[in-house]
Amino acid sequence: MVDAQTDPAAPVGAAVDDEAKRIANFGVGGAGDFPAGDPGLDLPEAFAVATVAFSIATAQAFLDACETSHPRVTYGLGKKILPGQTPGRDFTQVDCSGFVREIMRRATNLGSSFPDGSVIQHQWVDKKGFARATVADGKARDGAVRIAFLSPNATASGIGHVALIVDGATLESHGGVGPDSRPWSGAGWQASTALYLLAPGG
Repeated sequence: MVDAQTDPAAPVGAAVDDEAKRIANFGVGGAGDFPAGDPGLDLPEAFAVATVAFSIATAQAFLDACETSHPRVTYGLGKKILPGQTPGRDFTQVDCSGFVREIMRRATNLGSSFPDGSVIQHQWVDKKGFARATVADGKARDGAVRIAFLSPNATASGIGHVALIVDGATLESHGGVGPDSRPWSGAGWQASTALYLLAPGG
């Protein structure tokens, strides 16, 4: 039985497929699916990115489109989105890392350089030099955009999770629901995450 309080990216009421789990954690191709020519994890520290321009309105509009599409977009372990696809028409399922990757494509100037797979995304954000934040920082209503990573080692299913956080609420795709926003309390699975600041408020 999946415990959504400690295992947010595990599918509810379904067996965990090992290949889908690998894709959710490590991306299509198993190495983060870095686009050709992207420096990926090899970017020298001297070129580290401190923050990124992020359109909260664009991110929220994409979440709204996923929640109100017909059919509604739901959670699918290992399911991804191709750039620019329309919710409910071109895709009907997406996992956590696929959802966050598409928001990063749409709401920032990173394009397709932001990788796939929650584990690889965590490594990418850390390697690029984004500032660490605390779990408590996620509660702040300061207009900043943060990203939270839950390690596969912290879940019974072995599936990691990633969520964006804005003004005390998540933008994420999670098991049993799909794209969603819920309060960031810092309890349950949230207490075990590593947070980073993507874009400052104001």
